[in-house]
Amino acid sequence: MSINNLIKMNHTALLIDKLKVKPTSLIEWKQRHYITNYLNNNKKVKIYITSGSWYVNEDFLRLKYKSDGTLADCDMPCIWKQGNPGSLSPTELQTVDALFNVNTQPSEKEWKGKKNIKLTLEPKTYYPNFHINYELFDIYSSFDEDSDLPTSYVRVDPEIWRTIQPFNLTKLSPNSTLISFIATHMTEYRKTFIPSLQAHMSVASFGKVHYNTPWNLYPECLNLERFEAKNCAISKYPFYLSIENCQEKDYSTEKLWDTFKLGDVPVVWGAPNVRSYLPHPKSAILIEDFPDIEALANYLKYLAKNETAYLEYHMWKTIKFSDEFEKKSYLSLRTMECNICKEVARLRILDEWN
Repeated sequence: MSINNLIKMNHTALLIDKLKVKPTSLIEWKQRHYITNYLNNNKKVKIYITSGSWYVNEDFLRLKYKSDGTLADCDMPCIWKQGNPGSLSPTELQTVDALFNVNTQPSEKEWKGKKNIKLTLEPKTYYPNFHINYELFDIYSSFDEDSDLPTSYVRVDPEIWRTIQPFNLTKLSPNSTLISFIATHMTEYRKTFIPSLQAHMSVASFGKVHYNTPWNLYPECLNLERFEAKNCAISKYPFYLSIENCQEKDYSTEKLWDTFKLGDVPVVWGAPNVRSYLPHPKSAILIEDFPDIEALANYLKYLAKNETAYLEYHMWKTIKFSDEFEKKSYLSLRTMECNICKEVARLRILDEWN
C-alpha cells in the first residue's frame, strides 16, 4: 500500500469515527452532514414511504423534485417516494435503501437489508405505543432531542419571520379582545385555565375547546386552506394562547411556531424546556413566569396599551436567533426528508466500512 493510500485510509477512519458519535449541537450536526456528504460521494439514497399517516396528505405534497427524481431542496441525491415493498419486483426492491413509516409499528424487522425508519411527532402522554420497540427501527425520529434524528414542527424558513410586521395595536378599540385560542382536544389544563383567564379578559376561542367565536367573524379567512384559515384568524389579535396538549421535553407544535409568522406574541404553556430554544428569550410570554392568572391578564392589557413595550417582543426579528432555536430549525419538518436521507447514507457508509 502506498503512503498516499495509507494517509487517505487513516483520514477516512478518523471521519468514520466522527460519524459514530451522536451530535448534540448545531455545529456537530452540520459537521456530521458535511462528512456524510463527502464520504457518500454523490451516491443516490432511495427511500420508500410505506406508511404515511397524515404526512402523505400534508408535508409530502410540498416536496419538489429534480428531473432525475431526486429531492430538489436537498444537497444529497435523495429519491423519496411512496411505495409498497410487497408490490415491488425483487430487482426494484434491491435498489431501495430504507423504508419510512409514520407512527406505525412493524411486527418484526421488515425487509432484510433495508433500513427501517420511524417518524412520530405525537407526545408520549397520549400515544405511548408510538414510542416503543425502538429496536425495530434503524432510525427513530421524533420531536425529542434524545431520538436518533430530532425533528421539530418548524415548517418554514424562519428568516421569513423577520419580514412579518408586528400586530398594529392602533387597530384596537377600548373593548377589543386581545387574545385568541384554537384547540380541538380538551385537556385538564385547558379545561381550567381558559375560564380562569376569561374571568379577567376576553378570549376569542375558535376551536371546539371553549368555543365562543364564529369563524365567519372574519369572512376573508373562510375560503382558505385549513391551516391558513386558522392563521388568518389568529393574526387578528395581538396575542395567541399557545397551549400544548401536554408538557413533554422538546414538545412544541405549530401552536407555537406558526405564531411567529403572524405578527402575534405567543403566550406559552408547553414543554418544560421551551425557554431554552425560543428564537430569543423575549420572543414569547411564558405563563409560568406569572404568580397567578390575574397578573398575566394585567400584563397583556398593559402591553396592548403600550406600543413600545409590546414591540420589545418583536425585536428578536432584528438580531441573531438563539443557537438552540437554530438547531430546531435545522432539524425540522422543513428539512426532515433530506436529513433522513443523510442518516440513511451515514448508516450505509458505516456498514460498508465495517
